[in-house]
Amino acid sequence: MGLEFGHNLGLRRALRGLPLSPLVPGYGRLVARQRALGLRHIGDALVERGRVLGVLDGVFEEGGARRRQHIGADRLRQLGAARGGAYGPLLAQLEAVQLQDPAALRRILLYQLVELLQAHPQGADPATAVALGVCPQEAGPLVRVAAAHLRLDAEQRRAMEELADAWADGKVRRAAGLAALLPAGGGGDALLRRRLAEIAERVKEADDALDAAREAEKAGDARAAEDCMLRAARLASDCPRALLGLVRLHRAGGGAGVGAGPAAGGEKPGPAGGGEKPGPAGGGEKPGPAAVYDEGARPREVLTVLPAPEAVTVALSPAPPAADVANGRRVVRLTRVPGGPTGITEITDLSPAGGWVDPSPPFGQEVRYAALPLRDGRIDGPPVVSDVLLVAPDVSGLRSTTGRGRIEATWTEPSGALGVRAQLVGPAGPVGGAEVRTGALTATGLGVGAYVLRVRCRYRSPDGAVIESAGAEHPVTVDPWPTPVDRLDATAVHGAVRFSWSGGDDADVRLVAWPAGPPEPGAELTDDPARPWPAPLPWAAGADGGLVPPPGSVTRVSALSVLGPRAVAGPGLVVECPPAVAGARVERVGGGRARVTFDWPAEAGEVAATVEQDGASTVHRVVARSTYVREGLYVDVAPSAFSVTLSAAPRTPDAVVVPPPGGAVRVPADIAVSYRIVPGARRALRRGPSLLRVTLSCPGEVPSDLPEFVLVARSGNGRDPVRPRTPTDGTTLLRVGGSTLTPGSPVELPVPSGLRPPYALRGFLLGEGAADVRLDEPSPTTLVVR
Repeated sequence: MGLEFGHNLGLRRALRGLPLSPLVPGYGRLVARQRALGLRHIGDALVERGRVLGVLDGVFEEGGARRRQHIGADRLRQLGAARGGAYGPLLAQLEAVQLQDPAALRRILLYQLVELLQAHPQGADPATAVALGVCPQEAGPLVRVAAAHLRLDAEQRRAMEELADAWADGKVRRAAGLAALLPAGGGGDALLRRRLAEIAERVKEADDALDAAREAEKAGDARAAEDCMLRAARLASDCPRALLGLVRLHRAGGGAGVGAGPAAGGEKPGPAGGGEKPGPAGGGEKPGPAAVYDEGARPREVLTVLPAPEAVTVALSPAPPAADVANGRRVVRLTRVPGGPTGITEITDLSPAGGWVDPSPPFGQEVRYAALPLRDGRIDGPPVVSDVLLVAPDVSGLRSTTGRGRIEATWTEPSGALGVRAQLVGPAGPVGGAEVRTGALTATGLGVGAYVLRVRCRYRSPDGAVIESAGAEHPVTVDPWPTPVDRLDATAVHGAVRFSWSGGDDADVRLVAWPAGPPEPGAELTDDPARPWPAPLPWAAGADGGLVPPPGSVTRVSALSVLGPRAVAGPGLVVECPPAVAGARVERVGGGRARVTFDWPAEAGEVAATVEQDGASTVHRVVARSTYVREGLYVDVAPSAFSVTLSAAPRTPDAVVVPPPGGAVRVPADIAVSYRIVPGARRALRRGPSLLRVTLSCPGEVPSDLPEFVLVARSGNGRDPVRPRTPTDGTTLLRVGGSTLTPGSPVELPVPSGLRPPYALRGFLLGEGAADVRLDEPSPTTLVVR
């Protein structure tokens, strides 16, 4: 057995030299899977650990008890079942390659090994090949032939690896462009040389068909020209000239489903096919003759386009079957470029609703869409062409809200737009002064009435001009809104609170308490069942038009201007009505002071005592519970009448405090009646009769119901008589009517002398007003007569 490349060894079609190209469709996917597994070359997936590869006359696994085993489709299937997991897709693809071409597996392996050896610094050393897993007996011949093999640069290697895909897909123009990058004659690779010859032959046939189509078109034979164009398209599916010629000829002839508009361009592309995207797979076999079509036998089809902000939906009518959409049609976008070739872009994304989606239409440019029927992956008939579409979509999601003389609108602009031009037109014409920003507009100071908002997107066309979309219109109505309340005041008066405000002249102004916190003043509200407006304050009416808050309440009162189903929130303030204090008692204790006692209210931290006297109110004391228990509560008072109102101290700063109703204790003026017994004048050895002097002390006006003063005497059986305890506990000596008493004018009466000493005197006050008048008594010793 020879151990050098060049011997006729191994399988039929085995290589006699090293390959320059793998010539396998799908090689890019295969390499991606290989690298994802971290493999240096496909041979790392073909042998078990500890075994090596034989590559001289086929692909063999060497080592172990079986020594040498050929790796074919059966072995690949066994390896896939044994390893599975991440290796499954790679081994399944290698099995499919091997079944299609028994020599392909060795071509791929040798292509990858040569690439690795040529890139390695010690690539000429057999040990490098052994390290790559090659059998030691074949490492030497492999490295020698690899060192002498043609070296490819990066661009040539890319062309070598993509050539098979372009040929298999019928993209002859692209294949020709790749072939132009490769060495002439295939560089000693016989299979590659034959493939390059096939490409050149196919290119010539396509060019001949195009030339024939041009001649037929000049002669006025549109049907023959279309048949020749169709043959050129089947020979080279990526030929822009053939595709554009089909579109032009079919439209000019009034073919089915052809829309109106300017003809698509027919510029002749370069040899590389203009860099079009890959099309549907169609195999590299030479296509048969173009079919002859009967237009009358086919239903008339229409290709419609539906632009959206970021995409264009393309649909056939009547809609073809779902399988026909995915595999039986080829849809392309034709983009007119001023002064340049018409751009052709494959549309492969399918719409969930049927048809196709162009996810990236060129903004600001005119496009057409063409749907071409396919058979075996190749164009099989004239196209259905849409009307011209200017890709200038309008904004989406245009919506608006209104307020008091205000319109606020928002929208979403397409990503390719330069900006928008927004115009608001009202009853009196265009409205100026609107603030337009990205995706939004705000117009204020508007009158009531109907308005229309027009928004047009601006785009840059290929020639540099700015074009606008057709425009989106949105009607909106500015409704009448109430005037808000701009100031709210409150004053506590006689146990109630009186409110006053300014603003809200044309509205129903309501005083409300929001259950979850009031909105900001000026907030615009609509009648929303999810958040209804609160009812007006349910407080009872008090004095002078005021409202009486519940005792113990702290209420945030807000003004609300209401006009029909719309309202505007106004300012607010806090009204606090502290809880009432029960069991209040007040008594004068002398020295211009009064002692106040009460039952401490629950949950109160402090209690305030307010004294009202002589027309003025002054808070004399605020006492804490601990101080009250320890020291009591005393207030300074004048002799005149006064009242003391007790309430729990307010807990809210800056609140309008309304004392609770009741709770005031009225204390009359300090009216006093004093009396004295003035001894009579001494005459010789005897005294004259004693005098009773009664004096009235009354601050302010003398009440009309002063009590009557009576002087009572009680005799005693011993040396010390007992004082009378009550007005009836003795003998009444004198009476002084209350009406006879005047401040500053004492009343003097002689004390009767009919009683036998010793006896005790005492004065009493009688009548309804007796409890409100203090009786100032003299020392008891001065009231004993002996």
